Parts: sequence; structure tokens; C-alpha cells
Amino acid sequence: MLELARASDWEAVRRLSVQIHDLHANWRPDIYFSCDEPYPKEKFLEDIRSRMVYVAKIHDMVIGYVVLRIMEKCGPGTLPCKQMRIESICVEELLRGRGIGKEMIGDVRALCSAFGCEELILGVHPENDAAVGFYQKCGFTIRTINMQMKL
Repeated sequence: MLELARASDWEAVRRLSVQIHDLHANWRPDIYFSCDEPYPKEKFLEDIRSRMVYVAKIHDMVIGYVVLRIMEKCGPGTLPCKQMRIESICVEELLRGRGIGKEMIGDVRALCSAFGCEELILGVHPENDAAVGFYQKCGFTIRTINMQMKL
């Protein structure tokens, strides 16, 4: 389902990124605020060049996207590990719950293997119960819990 994004996909991806960003702005107004371009076009084009942004389409219409990062973990006392991180993933709001996200995750798993990664990771806000449940159904498990203290 996923294909490498093209520059011509920019406007559709921008619109979807606003949908996701607005959810975050509602959950965490202490961090996020609404904006028209949470995924800047320059960053989008850079991610295309590095083969890290993919889109899902139906009849040539972008209905979802995913932004990926590859990280090499290696340090004192840890085993080396190449990880793929889902930085952002979105399915068109009106099409959620139809298996599109599950298919996208399956394609990301294939990309993970193609890039030689051993782990697929992502972050999710705990307020996003639907996403937490979805990711668990896809096989993700909670690995760490980040905490913060406002000063």
C-alpha cells in the first residue's frame, strides 16, 4: 500500500499532518499549538530524498502517510541495534477503522526489514487511547514510560 512520497503529494500530506497535529494540540496545549504547516515542506522534501516519507493512496488520492527515521543504538553496556522509528503516521480521519493503518504498519515492517533494522519503535501520547489500542493490536508493546515534571 505504501509508496515513496513525491513532491506532488505535499499538499495532501500537509493537510493530514494538520489533522494529527491538532489532536496533539488538544491533548497537550502546554507543548503544541495549532498551525497550518506542522510538517514543513522543506523537511518533507528532505525526507523524500532520504527515502523516509511514504504515502498510502487510493485511486491516486493520498489517504495516509508515515515518516520514518533510522537510528543506530550502540553505547557502553548496551548491545548494538539498528532501529526504525515511526516519527509520524496518519490515516485520513474519515477513513480510520477500515484496516488502512494496519496495512500501513505491515508495509512499514517490510521497510524495516529491507533497511536491515532489528526493531520498529514509536511514541504515542497516553491520552490517545485509540492509537495505544491499535498499536498493541499490531504487536507493539510498552517498552518505556517517559515522565516529566513542570517547573
